[in-house]
Amino acid sequence: MEPLFFKPIPFRTVWGGTSIKQYYGYDWMPDGTGQAWAFADQGDKSNVCQNGKYAGRTFGELWREHGELFGDTNRDFPLIISMLCPEHDLSIQIHPDEEHAKAAGYAYGKNEAWYFLEAKEDAKIVYGQNAKDEADLRSYIDGGRWNDLIRHLNVHKDDFVYLEAGTLHACCGGVIAYEVQQSTDVTYRFYDYDRTDDQGNKRELHLEQAIDCMHYDSSYNYERYQASVVAYGGCIRTTYYDSPSFRIERLVVDDDAYSLKENTYELVSVVRGSGEVNGVPITVGSHFLVPKDCEAVISGKITCMMTTA
Repeated sequence: MEPLFFKPIPFRTVWGGTSIKQYYGYDWMPDGTGQAWAFADQGDKSNVCQNGKYAGRTFGELWREHGELFGDTNRDFPLIISMLCPEHDLSIQIHPDEEHAKAAGYAYGKNEAWYFLEAKEDAKIVYGQNAKDEADLRSYIDGGRWNDLIRHLNVHKDDFVYLEAGTLHACCGGVIAYEVQQSTDVTYRFYDYDRTDDQGNKRELHLEQAIDCMHYDSSYNYERYQASVVAYGGCIRTTYYDSPSFRIERLVVDDDAYSLKENTYELVSVVRGSGEVNGVPITVGSHFLVPKDCEAVISGKITCMMTTA
């Protein structure tokens, strides 16, 4: 079995621009694209396979009909892997944890993580809040004290941030991020800086749902992960986060070759450099599935992000 390549699905957003086209070389994407899904199965939005005997089939079809490619498919596909390239700040938002998501009819909660491929010198994200409980939170809101409520975290190139469901957060402009999230495609918009559209209308908020999902434990306002690094000659494999929700790793190959073979599937995105996988050329913006028990030999001078769940 060979690695299977998939075409990204672009999304035009109010905070998008052209940076995703420029970084990944996607000339075919429309201006205003802020995000593109590399691997997803969300109804009619499922990435299409580009090669091999499954060419033209969607990722979701393969998940449901060819479990041998993945291993455990007796569940909904658990991930959305995307390229996040905001040129303007996203709204401040929150995702439901497993308890709230299942109560709303979803299979999973929505934990999330960002790996920053690029970040301007003064780049930051919204990460956490200062309220000690719901009553305190509502006092901040009623008083319009958004700047006092919201915490920020400065981010830099090659930073990793884990966003546990229930954490107030927002990605801000000036970054390019590899994004992993559980496949519950629901977001509650908490605050949008009172921005308006061309007709003077503010974007819809989901304030009560967001408040209902908010976690107040102070640990939800701080980074919580510990990376582990293993070197193999000219290759370095770093595990940033490994949990029941997902495992996220970075593979750096420096004029060498790395043999990737796992007893589960791996979703691989090339984020820097160029090289080959099993003799097939790959470059920034290539996204491929390495099926379960398939050997993928990655060579060249290249950096890949890898995720499985």
